[in-house]
Amino acid sequence: MGPDRFDGRRRSVTFVGDVLFGADEAVAGWVAKRIPGFAASPATRALGIIKGGRIVGGVTFDNWTGVHIEAAIAARRGVPWLDRQTLHSIFYYPFVTLGCMAISVSIPSTNIASLTLATKLGFEPEAMIKFAAHDGSTLVILKMYRDRCRWIQKHGQEIVERTGRA
Repeated sequence: MGPDRFDGRRRSVTFVGDVLFGADEAVAGWVAKRIPGFAASPATRALGIIKGGRIVGGVTFDNWTGVHIEAAIAARRGVPWLDRQTLHSIFYYPFVTLGCMAISVSIPSTNIASLTLATKLGFEPEAMIKFAAHDGSTLVILKMYRDRCRWIQKHGQEIVERTGRA
């Protein structure tokens, strides 16, 4: 099954640059406080972005099917938290470690800041579900595909070698 394949085993806490791996419950709890209606499941995996000893950003991953996973992203307002190395780590985990072909995020149409961030990261709108967001607005589903993810493109050969899929 390979390491960290949502198998329920306890993971060690490690850092890659500013990205914290293995503190799933703490990071998912931090994300949940910032996203109305979000609730982590016991299978949720979370990456925390740490600056100055504090969590300033978090990404959760859940509902992994083997080829697709759902993500939620939260950040502390006014604190720079994304750089190229961090973005590489965030997208390396689902696309390379887990072998996903796609990631989905769900954002209320009223959350312009999050929609802007998601599209700048490379997510593309896929569906709109009326009255499905926590505030009664339209829920926008955006998707990123592994073969279009610029944050891991320079490592494309590594993806093929590890997963056997382009």
